[in-house]
Amino acid sequence: METRRGSAHGLIGDFRYITPLYTKGQAADLIDVPRQSFRNWAVGYAYKRMDGVVVAAEPLVTTAGAHGPTVPFVGLAEAYMLAAFRSAQVPMQRIRPAIRWLEENIGLGQALASERLMTDGAEVLWDFRERTDDPAEREAVDGLVVVRRGGQQVFRPVVRDYLRRVTYQDGWMKMIHLPQYERVDVTVDPWINGGQPTIARRGIRVADVLSRVRAGEDRHDVADDYDLHLNEVDALVSRAA
Repeated sequence: METRRGSAHGLIGDFRYITPLYTKGQAADLIDVPRQSFRNWAVGYAYKRMDGVVVAAEPLVTTAGAHGPTVPFVGLAEAYMLAAFRSAQVPMQRIRPAIRWLEENIGLGQALASERLMTDGAEVLWDFRERTDDPAEREAVDGLVVVRRGGQQVFRPVVRDYLRRVTYQDGWMKMIHLPQYERVDVTVDPWINGGQPTIARRGIRVADVLSRVRAGEDRHDVADDYDLHLNEVDALVSRAA
């Protein structure tokens, strides 16, 4: 397994979390982010500025292997939280130092996928804000964390909305309710259907429903066979269009 620094400290070891399940493109589509953004998170980037200075950034997402599926569930979970930060309009290059601080102070190399991000993350990030001398880094944390009356640090609503769609088990993100499905609850869980998108209340793979509709079967018949509401089938087809 490749990690962002090659260290095994605080990394999850359960094979269901670290087995590659998705290509980078599939993972990007699952969490509804541009594929190039996901690629930058997964492999890093480097470019030369007009003044000749090379700007480089290390990967933020766990990957494994070089061909075919390379993103394990833990990598998808990390990217999901990066998507939350992105939705808060925080430039990723400004939040990278804070993410490193998170991992060092939570003590986990994959802190973004850890339950401690939900319980302690806002406080740890605020501590980083208080210690950094970089105004841009302080501004980045301000985009993610707000201080309530009484001094409690909490994530801003847009980040909390992402966290509400997550289920944890044994300290790690286990299930994600995918945010782009509005009329049907679709989840990914490495314990269910190999981590593929699944209709939560029925345990049916989204791909199984779509394959029958694409083969020309009547949507009413497909809905009846899987005990789904017609509007759920329609929502899946609309999302896949």
